This record gives sequence, C-alpha cells and structure tokens, in this order.
Amino acid sequence: MSTAAVTTRTRKEKLQHRIWQISLSGRLNLAPISESVSSCLDIGCGTGAWAIEFADRHPRCQVTGTDLSPIQPDIVPRNVEFIVDDITSEWLYPERFDFIHSRAITVGIKDWSALVDQVWKNLKPGGWIEFQEYHFPFTSDDDTLKLCPALDLWNNNLASASAKAGMRLDAILNVPAILQEKGFANVDQAATKWPLGPWAKGKKEKKVGELLERDLLGAIEGTSMRLYTKILGWSEEAVRKHVEEVHDDIRARRAHAYIPM
Repeated sequence: MSTAAVTTRTRKEKLQHRIWQISLSGRLNLAPISESVSSCLDIGCGTGAWAIEFADRHPRCQVTGTDLSPIQPDIVPRNVEFIVDDITSEWLYPERFDFIHSRAITVGIKDWSALVDQVWKNLKPGGWIEFQEYHFPFTSDDDTLKLCPALDLWNNNLASASAKAGMRLDAILNVPAILQEKGFANVDQAATKWPLGPWAKGKKEKKVGELLERDLLGAIEGTSMRLYTKILGWSEEAVRKHVEEVHDDIRARRAHAYIPM
C-alpha cells in the first residue's frame, strides 16, 4: 500500500471514528461489559482509533487490534497491541477474550457464519461480542432520493455489484439470527439512522449528516471504480463521469437520504 493510500485511508477512518463518536454520544460500545474487563479484541481495527481509546478508558484491560494493514500509530498506550491478521482465516490467539468488537467490516466479510464461529471459539464464557455496522442501500422515507437520479443509480448499482462479488451490504441484518443459532444469549440490536447531509432536525443528527456527506464525497470514486469496472463492465471514464454526477446530487441536498445503522 502506497504512502498516499495510507494517508487517505487514515484520514477517512479518523473522520468515520468521529461520526461514530457523535452518533453514540461518546460511548465506545453498547454491550454491558464490566469495568473490570481484562482482555479485548478489536477485529478489523483499521487505524486503531477505537482500540486506543478503549485502552485509555480501561487501563487494566489488554487490548489487541487486528487488521490486514499495519497502518496503526507506533506510539500507543502500553495496554495496546496491534497484529497484522486476516479475520476471515482461523484465529490462533493463545487465550480467549472478555470482549470482542468490530466496526464497519461488512465489505470484507463474505461468510458471517464462519466469522461468528471464530468469535464463539475465542470468547470467554460470559463474554460479549459487539458488531457496529451500517447496511446499504441508502434510503429515504419520503421518496426524495428519487430527486437525485445519479445518487439513486449509484446506490442501487453498488448494492447489486457487491452482491455479484459475493458481498451482501445488508448482511448484518442476518447476524442476530446467526448468533442465536450458534448459542449466544442476550442477543440485542440497537438501530439508528445516519442522515446524508444536514437535513435532519436534531443538532447531533445534523453534525453526523455533515460529516457523512464529507466522508461519502471523498469515498465514492474509490469505492465504485473496481466494482463498476470489474463487475458491471463500465469504463473508467464512464465511472468518473458518473461519480461527478453523484457528487452534484449529494451537494444539491435535495434528498432526505440516510443509511441505516
């Protein structure tokens, strides 16, 4: 991965971490973990922002973060360790964890049942797993998404191309049932909406919308190029033109669109 790519991903994930912070009112997790939690695994940790903050709040907890890319900072709290690892392969940790956390890993997971199996094997009895995920596509309760034809087309194309590539962007909706079938108890869901743009009424919702808009504007081309060219057969020139049109629709703010979380 090039330095430019690392810098772009780092900035993007810092922005996304900020969105999560605001959305969860400063909380890092919703699972009722004990203050005496001693071990935590953050899978697909990215830049390590969540893992580092969790370690700061729980200084007696040993936090392990894993990701395919070693893009985490060198200077971290003493109770944090980062490992390059593929969470879709067998996990080989020497001990089980009190708490396993993940955030926004949907695009990297094709087999959620296999992932849940690994969680089950690596979680202590009485431990907690928390998946913090979005699920596509964007939607609007008042059908205003139809006022943005380029955005609406991109929204539908992204979902269909991802499905053809073996990734269902709404797969998280099936995970509660998978957890229950595996034997997990106290399975719960907390749903919210992230607005696209500052159209929502609440102060928090407006801020989330502003940041999500900025995030999406910076991510659309990179997210779309491979799927559109490899799966849908578009030319790179056509994708770039389409992305410009999607940008125009987003900036116009005609749609009361949101992504379910």
